[in-house]
Amino acid sequence: MSFWIRYIRKRLSRITLIVIAGILDLGARLVPYRIAVAAGGAIGFISYYLLPRERKRALSNLHRVFPDRSEQWVRTTALRTFVHLGKSLLEVLAINPRRVRSVVTCKGLENLETAVKQGKGVVYVTAHIGNWELMAGAVSQKYPVSGVAVAIEPEPLNDLLLRLRAKMGIRTIVRNRPGAAKELIRVFRENRALGILMDQDTDVESVFVDFMGRPAWTPTGAAQMAVKFKAPVVFGYIRREKDDHHTVFIEGPLELVRTGNDEEDIRTNTAMFTKMIENAILRNPEQWVWMHRRWRRQP
Repeated sequence: MSFWIRYIRKRLSRITLIVIAGILDLGARLVPYRIAVAAGGAIGFISYYLLPRERKRALSNLHRVFPDRSEQWVRTTALRTFVHLGKSLLEVLAINPRRVRSVVTCKGLENLETAVKQGKGVVYVTAHIGNWELMAGAVSQKYPVSGVAVAIEPEPLNDLLLRLRAKMGIRTIVRNRPGAAKELIRVFRENRALGILMDQDTDVESVFVDFMGRPAWTPTGAAQMAVKFKAPVVFGYIRREKDDHHTVFIEGPLELVRTGNDEEDIRTNTAMFTKMIENAILRNPEQWVWMHRRWRRQP
């Protein structure tokens, strides 16, 4: 949901955006779930044509990563990406703990359990693949989950998103807010799973690593937490199936590079995490956020 808000808020006034979000939130909770998901797909389809800048960027990124694919394949994949994200938006608004158990299947929970048994907390590396909010909700039904996020504007929408996550049992640590650092430490003391999305170019501590054949400015928070707290790391992502059911895949605990040179270990492990994200995207290209300016910074 936060991904859509960041893109659409530039086109709409603050009040208009809040009103639209409120209407969608109410509608998603009142209509049958399948209808809400179908409506989300329609919103995504329309957005493909109403957001030309994001459409062109998605097409450009797909052409760059898949130079041998046909123009038709690129356009179809870009459109499916928008439709998928539209569905994801309404799914997040309509979901509840009971429903998430019926529409999400988890594979590899035993891998997360192995990491949790170490008692040091778990770094859960993931990305904007599939419906990542549903994944967090599904995993939180089995293990305590916290997530790191950036505050979005306007504030009422940020509050809405935090309430939706809390309803699923997810604690959100809002970066740069008072108490955020203490909350991060508490995650590992309480042996919780810390979900970190690390596939976007953002203004956080990062390094350049290879991503889809090009250097990409990549957040190092996951590797830093693992090195600092000596916590195990798992990698997880979620895939939308043809019937709009979802499957979560969890791998690990991962074997990290630990040479004692923290700076180099962080870079090496960040590159490893990024490669796993890349492989997951290549298996499901229509379910990643191709409109993001992933390669906007270059060394």
